Amino acid sequence: MPRVPVSELPRLGAPLLFAAAILVSFGLRTAPPSVAPVVLAPGEPPAPSAAAVREYFASALARGAPGVDLGPTNAPVTVLEFSDFGCPYSGRFATQTYPSLAREFVRTGKVRWKYVPFAMGMFTNGAAAARAGTCAAEQGTAAFSAMHDALFGSQRAWEAAADPAALFRSYATAAGLDGRRFAACFAADSTGGRIRAANELADHLGVAATPTFFVNGTRVEGALPLAEFRAVLQDALHRAAAQPEIRGGSEL
Repeated sequence: MPRVPVSELPRLGAPLLFAAAILVSFGLRTAPPSVAPVVLAPGEPPAPSAAAVREYFASALARGAPGVDLGPTNAPVTVLEFSDFGCPYSGRFATQTYPSLAREFVRTGKVRWKYVPFAMGMFTNGAAAARAGTCAAEQGTAAFSAMHDALFGSQRAWEAAADPAALFRSYATAAGLDGRRFAACFAADSTGGRIRAANELADHLGVAATPTFFVNGTRVEGALPLAEFRAVLQDALHRAAAQPEIRGGSEL
């Protein structure tokens, strides 16, 4: 089936609106009865094999792969996050959970956190927000982090905008980015190739909901509460210490 443009890509069916369903490979908990399980929409390809996940997880960490590193590349644990700036569950995780995890694990050098912004095609202006985040990343990790926080902190405003470009530029300048450089990047859509590459990587890894994380290669779906995600990372750190061969790589 030919791939449609990123802005039109219908990545998820209606059942996947329950993107906060928690399906954790570490065995901490399963989805509670009140939360519908994440299921593939009709016509979606089957989930990738463990070997394929190992392959594409490793490729996602290579130089030049889509995404932004928010932690040291030599950390014993690597988290690969796929989120859509328009997803409310991704927003909840970004604003309520990630800041504490960043202080405890990323800034202390324990975890390499690689954020992959991509467009699911179901959120208003979501593709434009992915472009804004990717343009901000051209000015460095700190610039991307500032835009990441601004986009997730103001989802309703830019989703409601007929043309969000001016809002995105205001976020960039407020965060101290070079506004003209950002606006030129956004207008030229020079980031389209990188966003398409992010979407293709998500497809290869079988990402069917946002947010989706791969913790040293193990899939974790949904906006887990802080205590549960902290337990996932602590478990991964213990495993990495016991098995140095999986440091920062896949433990599948």
